Amino acid sequence: MSSEPHVPKDPTFCGLFLVIAGNAPAPIWEVKRNAAGCITEVRHRKNWPYVKHYYFHIMDREWGHMTIRMCGYPPFGAQLILNGHEWVEREARRKCLTAVKNGNCFVEGSDFAAVNRLAARLHHGESIGRLRELCERWIYSTCLCFALSHEDQKRSAFVYQYSVFQLELSRNLLFWRGTTMNEVYQKLIDRTRAPLDLKQVKTIFGFSHRPHHKATRGRQSVQVVKAVEAPSYDLTVFKVKWGNLTLKIYDKGGRVLRIEVVAHNVKDLRGGRVLDKLPELLKRMREMLVRFLGTVQAAHLAFLDEGAFERWSKPTKRGTRRLAGIDLNKARNRHVMDAVVALSTRPNGFTLAHVAEAVQQRAALPTKAYSSRNAAYDLAKLNGKKLVHRVKGSRRYKADPSGVRAMCAYLILRDKVIKPLLAGVVRPFGRAPKVQAPVDQHYVRLRQELNRTFETIGLAPA
Repeated sequence: MSSEPHVPKDPTFCGLFLVIAGNAPAPIWEVKRNAAGCITEVRHRKNWPYVKHYYFHIMDREWGHMTIRMCGYPPFGAQLILNGHEWVEREARRKCLTAVKNGNCFVEGSDFAAVNRLAARLHHGESIGRLRELCERWIYSTCLCFALSHEDQKRSAFVYQYSVFQLELSRNLLFWRGTTMNEVYQKLIDRTRAPLDLKQVKTIFGFSHRPHHKATRGRQSVQVVKAVEAPSYDLTVFKVKWGNLTLKIYDKGGRVLRIEVVAHNVKDLRGGRVLDKLPELLKRMREMLVRFLGTVQAAHLAFLDEGAFERWSKPTKRGTRRLAGIDLNKARNRHVMDAVVALSTRPNGFTLAHVAEAVQQRAALPTKAYSSRNAAYDLAKLNGKKLVHRVKGSRRYKADPSGVRAMCAYLILRDKVIKPLLAGVVRPFGRAPKVQAPVDQHYVRLRQELNRTFETIGLAPA
């Protein structure tokens, strides 16, 4: 059941406006009694059963629409769900700033810099007290009172302790034209999906193209609102998921490209879960988002400087230990490089076991043929060439953006330039299709020129 039809139309309304009941899994106390009826044991059940939950939809004066999900059985576990965009929108309105929101995304405004400064306040320590006040304002008087009266709450000294469970952090890029955004985004996906091993590219086909017009500044576009209400455009989600962490880029509405980090369970951020740790958790997510964008950009814009292949093949030293160079003629080195590029988007880096598993999959090798010990040797060679580095104080590795850019350049050069051209030279020309993609037209012209070059130098393809 959706709460949208029941949201109060009065902008000054504040309070509870809807309660929805539903079943969901929850930790439940199991109580054992003896023959006399006395409690002998109280413990959590090992398996979480599906029990009745109540969803309290509240309109808060500062945070707007929020939801508190509460279990109907002791210890009455509760989750508070809110959207920071609601708080930013209301603060902007109080400061007389124009901000037009499309769903949970700002698409127009009179001063985006001022709106960004308001949003940045949620990352500071003061937001901890603000969130705690929000919980205290509603959870006891509006929700818990249905299960425990105020007298029972005081008598039992029932108090909630607050922690963070799930976080989302996003950055939005606003384009003047939807067609321009679509062109840029689709090229990014096409060039990055193969090097980064991104198989989770999901397309939801709509019914119309994106609007090719400039929206009036400061006013909400009707077409964009309709696009949110119904899937009237082609929506593409570029997603990388590692455990409980998800990094994704997707187009939203007509002209917005959103980059988002989702921590489905903040324990994977390794920064604690209590509410006081919120600024540190958000800081880690910001760093994660920046690294993700840097890796994607490096894979999208690959680059090899002059003499890179020659330097890679030369040996290096690690202390007094001499390490062999990277011979790209060997399949094992190519598989290792491909695996490192694919693992470069892992938020917390990758381990030797991750590299070994990725290489085994690519080379179809058994576990004994390529182990973590082999991966350690290969990563030491990449570390000597400044392509990867070891995370200080841990056993994990990370690929530098410059290293990803160089490795992607080699992979693209080998897989998308050299191999297709040589394959085309060996095979005779066939009948060309009626419709050719721009890249296919380039391949045909390059193949024709390469054939003429072979004739000039006296080289015959076998």
